[in-house]
Amino acid sequence: MVILQLVAFAIVTFFVVVRARRAPDARRFLVRMALLAVGSWLAEDTCIRLYGFYFYDPCWVVFVGRVPLTVLLIWPVVIQSAWDVAGHLLGPRHRLVPLAGAAIVLADASMIEPIAVHSGLWAWTEPGLFAVPPIGVLGWALYGGLCMAFLDHNSRRERSRLADLVVLLVAPIGTHLLLLASWWGLLRWVNVTIDPWPFVTVAWVLSLGLATWSLRVGARRRVPPMDMFMRVPAALFFFVLLAQHGRDAPALVAYAIAFAPPYLSLTRFDFSDQRRSLRGAAPP
Repeated sequence: MVILQLVAFAIVTFFVVVRARRAPDARRFLVRMALLAVGSWLAEDTCIRLYGFYFYDPCWVVFVGRVPLTVLLIWPVVIQSAWDVAGHLLGPRHRLVPLAGAAIVLADASMIEPIAVHSGLWAWTEPGLFAVPPIGVLGWALYGGLCMAFLDHNSRRERSRLADLVVLLVAPIGTHLLLLASWWGLLRWVNVTIDPWPFVTVAWVLSLGLATWSLRVGARRRVPPMDMFMRVPAALFFFVLLAQHGRDAPALVAYAIAFAPPYLSLTRFDFSDQRRSLRGAAPP
């Protein structure tokens, strides 16, 4: 577990260093990453304490309350990376960027959660697809979307860095309210163990459909190669976990691989301008 956490820390460090070098305002980017981490802790720790739907394996080395420190560092990377890709696809000033970013976080969490649970990193007390209830995946999309919407609003209005601090209240509280509404409005009544193979089929249909559409419209031309390559280490991290622990779960393997085609369709394998891309501007 120690090696796993060191690798995760290295992935986070790589992303933060490279992304900060490409940010128009590196200081504000770093502050926002810190706010995302603190907000993640506020949202997740209170969810664990209030609802008791899941818990982390005690083998994690350093905990902050009920949440491993490593997890708190990973989620800002997931959110910021999704925000960057959404901004490139729609344009950084498009009002639907936070919604698109939340959808990307939803996709990422839909892959991460089952692999992590099957690998024993954490466990849910409610049933669902691959032992992950739908609300477990939805929660991070809601939190990420709220963070992106609030910080994007501040950027549009050119508000000061101090205004960004309010995200520590808005995102966790908003996440709780939306989770409660989702749970009692729908998910509470459909919370059952799910046969994985039909969902594997659905995942592949959606995956190939999105990848085909992406290639047809040339979506990869909008996304700098570096923004996609920066996502590779984290993806490899979870696929290595899958290779280690998924030999007895063919449905999970088939499901996880289905997430690759859309991202590959967005990736330009153009290594000629990586140095320029490394230093180029990224969305704020």
